[in-house]
Amino acid sequence: MFKTIVLACSVFAPTECWEYTDARGPYKTREQCVSRAYEMGNAILEINKGTIKPKKFRCDILKGTQL
Repeated sequence: MFKTIVLACSVFAPTECWEYTDARGPYKTREQCVSRAYEMGNAILEINKGTIKPKKFRCDILKGTQL
């Protein structure tokens, strides 16, 4: 199982960044997690009207019942 996390930073102040954790997951495969990361990135861009841009994402492997 994988948990999706996206890092997005301000366009105007690149050192100001936020971590977005997916509320839908976890996902059974890494491919599903990656797909969700791109979906989240597009939503972050749209919601923030381009002032915050996704920079990186990661798919953390969950062990047991960890979330």
